[in-house]
Amino acid sequence: MSLEATKQNSPAVSFNPQAPGYDANPYPVLDELRTKTPLVYWEQGRGWLLSRYEDAIAVLRDAKRFTPNKDMWEFASVLGNVAMIPELTELSRTGLFALSGTDHARVRKLVSPALTPRAIERLKPDVQALIDEVIDEAAVKGTINVVSDLADRIPARVIGSMLKIPKGRETLFQRFTEASIKNFLPGMLRAEEVEGLRTDIREGIALVRETIEDRRKNPLPDDILTTLIQTEEQGDRLSTNELLSLVAALIVGGFETTVHLIGFTTYNVLQRPELRAQLKTEPELLKNVIEEVLRFDNFGKIGVARYALEDVELSGQTIKKGQMVLIMLNSALRDETVFPKADTFDVRRNTNASIAFGHGVHYCLGANLARLEVQLAVGTLLQRYPDMQLVSPPTFAPHPVIRRMETLEVALRAQ
Repeated sequence: MSLEATKQNSPAVSFNPQAPGYDANPYPVLDELRTKTPLVYWEQGRGWLLSRYEDAIAVLRDAKRFTPNKDMWEFASVLGNVAMIPELTELSRTGLFALSGTDHARVRKLVSPALTPRAIERLKPDVQALIDEVIDEAAVKGTINVVSDLADRIPARVIGSMLKIPKGRETLFQRFTEASIKNFLPGMLRAEEVEGLRTDIREGIALVRETIEDRRKNPLPDDILTTLIQTEEQGDRLSTNELLSLVAALIVGGFETTVHLIGFTTYNVLQRPELRAQLKTEPELLKNVIEEVLRFDNFGKIGVARYALEDVELSGQTIKKGQMVLIMLNSALRDETVFPKADTFDVRRNTNASIAFGHGVHYCLGANLARLEVQLAVGTLLQRYPDMQLVSPPTFAPHPVIRRMETLEVALRAQ
């Protein structure tokens, strides 16, 4: 289907995630989308915007007709990895998003034991020690930027520690992560940005490859990478490329979600005095707070992408084979039909229906790790500095697909 024909079959929509104010509060725009045009073609992003919960679940569940594999996109030849960032081609070819059916199930089965809640719980003492270290270093300032002083540094150290990466290489991981995330909607990038991304991705992949080879020669006890290398099921092991894709995905997922969730959770707690009072008497409520932040104030701008494997009728529209659907998780998680009083932050809300970490066969494998890091980071901060105060509202940096909080100034002790 041509872009012209698609536009004619689709109501006009004004959606600009780069517009001033969208990062601070995207919800008026999302509410309008969800109520007026819940499935609409967005020309600038070259894909359909899907904003209702019911439709989001339908697409996320439908692994037969929708895939997260970007190679299936109608614009893959001009805007896919091969055209834009060939270094990512091999990674994406053997990644969990690209694998389908039995291959996907096989790899996921081999990987899952290393990332179960019990396996992640064993990391707790090490993660806590790293968080204490980062907070100690930052606290000497008195007033800190939660984003750069804590959120940016904690996942870097945790992933570095999990993979036993030599200290000092974490910044390379961070650049690799940023570059990978920005490539999510390549059509939104300026040409001059792409070359810089290619360099960061190339160097990041080289470091991951080097780390895997080192661990093959020098296996370590109680080590997640050694576990992944040695895991075997009926004689079946992960290939080097599958390992490379998985470790890269662990780095990207482990960084991105955790960095933003630490910032957004801290902000949502600090602007609600009654919530802070509750957390002082019931610190275990922090788990609920994190789930409600993911639902109520999701850091994504665009959501997650799926590509149609055949023509699909949905909400009165025809999604053509090869077209991209952008599942707007931030909108779906504010859908009143599923979450009563969706625009109210409710720490005791039942969030079992949340799709913040995806749904179905592609549910995020790193969700347990992200939750643990955020819980320990924000919990430790609140415990050590119960009277800390916001100095000013957060500011946001330009980013194609993330509401990227740049500063969150907090005075650790009451002034």
